[in-house]
Amino acid sequence: REDGDTVHAVIKGSAINNDGIGRVGFTAPSVEGQSRVVREAMRGLDYESVSYIETHGTATRLGDPIEVSALNQAYRTGTRKTGYCALGSVKTNIGHLDTAAGVTGLIKLVLALQQRTIPAHLHFRTPSPHIHWDEFPLHVPAQAMPWAPIDGRRIGGVSSFGFSGTNAHVVVEEAPASAPAK
Repeated sequence: REDGDTVHAVIKGSAINNDGIGRVGFTAPSVEGQSRVVREAMRGLDYESVSYIETHGTATRLGDPIEVSALNQAYRTGTRKTGYCALGSVKTNIGHLDTAAGVTGLIKLVLALQQRTIPAHLHFRTPSPHIHWDEFPLHVPAQAMPWAPIDGRRIGGVSSFGFSGTNAHVVVEEAPASAPAK
């Protein structure tokens, strides 16, 4: 930044882990493994400051309840607040990207931060009956909405989960205001 480089966003925390034999199946990680990686990435950060999470978003009967339960379990270590954190998934925009899904979610998050807009979760009509949304800090935005700062800043997260129990989570803050040109 001091060199005049553009800062698009700032990574505040990140973590990776592997569920090992604790995973649900070869392609489905465990709630505990996902929850643990989110807690590790959030270490030292305020859960209520994160108001958007770009998720893996399998849109399956097995995967989404695991992912949302893991996020809820992690967030319950730092807040009792409900319904304040929006969920998104780049899959609704362009489909499943296999090994590029996580980095594509990160790009979508950075663009959302730059636009100061929480994107709509495309094609979303009805919440999963397998998830108890009213108990969770999470909600699914059906329409794009302005991204209001919390304590003067916008912070989001990205969860990415791979085959054989690999879990990753990153927490990203919008770029600081640019200094005036000299």
